Amino acid sequence: MKFYIKEIQLTDSKTWEISGFSEEKINSIQAYYNEIREYKHPEQKLNIPFTQQKKSFKAVISVDELANFSQPDLEVAWKFKVNGDFPYTHLITDGPIINKPFYPDNSLYEYHFEFPEGILTLVSKPRKLIASIESFSLSENIMSGSIQINPLLPDGVFSAKLHLKRRPTPSLYLFHEQQQSFNLGIIKDNKIFFSILVSDLCSDLLVDDTNILDAIIDITPPETNKGLPTFLSIDADVKTSIPREVEVGSPLFATLRSYVTGSNRLSFYFKKNIQGLVKLSQLQENRKEITLQFKFENKFSESQIVLKRQDKKAGIFEYNVEQIWPLKKSLSKHSVRINKKDFLSGPINKADATWDFFIRSKNTPDLPILVPNEINLDSSDFFSTNDNKFRAQLSRNSLNNLSCNTIIAPKTKSDLTKIAIMGSCFSRNAFNSSSYFNPDYKAFFECSFTQFHSSIISVMTESASGFDLKRYKDIIPSERITVEGDFEKNFFTNLKNSNSDYLLIDLYPDVIRPVIWLNNKTAITLSYVIENSQLLNDLSYERILDHINNEEFFNEWKGYADQFITQLTEIIPADKVILNLGGFTTSYYNENGKIVTYKNKMAIEKNNYFWNRLNNYFLAKLPEAQVIDFSKKPYIGDFNYPFGHSFSHFESTYYKDFLKELIYITKS
Repeated sequence: MKFYIKEIQLTDSKTWEISGFSEEKINSIQAYYNEIREYKHPEQKLNIPFTQQKKSFKAVISVDELANFSQPDLEVAWKFKVNGDFPYTHLITDGPIINKPFYPDNSLYEYHFEFPEGILTLVSKPRKLIASIESFSLSENIMSGSIQINPLLPDGVFSAKLHLKRRPTPSLYLFHEQQQSFNLGIIKDNKIFFSILVSDLCSDLLVDDTNILDAIIDITPPETNKGLPTFLSIDADVKTSIPREVEVGSPLFATLRSYVTGSNRLSFYFKKNIQGLVKLSQLQENRKEITLQFKFENKFSESQIVLKRQDKKAGIFEYNVEQIWPLKKSLSKHSVRINKKDFLSGPINKADATWDFFIRSKNTPDLPILVPNEINLDSSDFFSTNDNKFRAQLSRNSLNNLSCNTIIAPKTKSDLTKIAIMGSCFSRNAFNSSSYFNPDYKAFFECSFTQFHSSIISVMTESASGFDLKRYKDIIPSERITVEGDFEKNFFTNLKNSNSDYLLIDLYPDVIRPVIWLNNKTAITLSYVIENSQLLNDLSYERILDHINNEEFFNEWKGYADQFITQLTEIIPADKVILNLGGFTTSYYNENGKIVTYKNKMAIEKNNYFWNRLNNYFLAKLPEAQVIDFSKKPYIGDFNYPFGHSFSHFESTYYKDFLKELIYITKS
């Protein structure tokens, strides 16, 4: 059956009236598109009102409704399906239909119809905006200036926000995590004026010692709450006025420096300014204890000594695990005595760890402890701690602050091991008996249970019922098992029944795959299997939690990770959990054996950065867990990988060394 369009007419009420004729009765017309941003999203759908008389019909499309469902910063191509059965029957034409592009006065989008292969397609295209800094001033109290918007916008219609968005690392300039927003009001005469108190800057932006904040303007039209974002470019005649640096005092103890990027955009360095505020005045160490004394440059109250473990995060690190001791105050000094027997006690340490000392006080950031040159640490030697499981040694770090290093000694043991696996091919493919992987793995391990491509969030929700997965012929039986496992939510039951000695887990599904909330009790993982099936578009869902905003994903994920770890350790001991830290490769051997870099290298590095953060949180909550960490080894991808090369698939050596490492962990 076919449904032909004959005429498109734009009405005064910002709607299109589409007329045509049909061969059959029309029950429904839907406009739809799939957003593709890092992955293919489920269809965005919009019901289109219509009338039908015999074989003719008319449909009405609202500009404002389209704007609410379109992406603010991307071109969107809407198609129109009739009656909704897959494969879809579209509204079509038997030739081009004359229509003019429509650009509403109060909109930032242009609309026009196209007819690829005769299929009616309505394209929503965002206008290209340029926001330029015309004047700028930064003092200890206020950041202010004016911004020119081009091209010309109608007066008093659009509003603006200034976002300061923190990059995860300097090189990941297309991606951001934390942000702080400032309302700038209505745009008049194509100008925006801003005046922001420096003291209003949020401490949440001070994540690392040095943080890069990119300035981005959102222009929001009245028909939608979605803003059109644009970076702030710098006019040539104000470039010299941009570089400024001011101190941001208590309680932030930071410096803010504005600068012009290599792309001629406004950005800021927001740096912690905490070095040297606390100095060690005396250090004494004997066989049983460590004594530290301080003379503070500032007045601090309710102080503690905090020892924090460095956890890798891309090329830098973060702190997730700590140990605390109260600081005693006398008339002239502050001091603490640390019993070596209690030092780094419990399950918080790991092999080859570095720990940094801080002073924590009320209403101040944690301050590192500077070790003056007159204090000699050369005589400090490794001492036993944590029931002789580790050895620790006091030291200076690269900033001359008080630090500590720990090492571990291996142990040995042997026999066949039952291992359960939750995660992805990063872990599961080591247990493949083909020559590329590990032909002899069954001499060491029995794979007792596998949960494949399931997010921790999905695992912790209620089962997804009412799906006949067998009717989707685009899902092969082996992949259907993956989807069924994610839908059924039997992970903990299956793990318990498997009587496994160890659980090997990697967080790949949480790092890169979205989570679809079908309702407020049930979530499923948007795995590659679902993404490549018609099932994706047939799902009825409430919301998607994706990785466009990793900070939002991380904050929601943490609660489910806490629940997961609690329930997991009721079944299997914490020290029998092995976390594969994983990580994507940015290069591979091509068919000629030459090393080639993936074109989306920055996006891969951004995913690796987020993977570090999830690993760090998991280990902070389950510090007893064993770890497989190949981040310092130069494994890359391979064109000859049996299941197709990608940044998730490695050369053969990775899987063989992985098995050796697993044998070492489980037999020691």
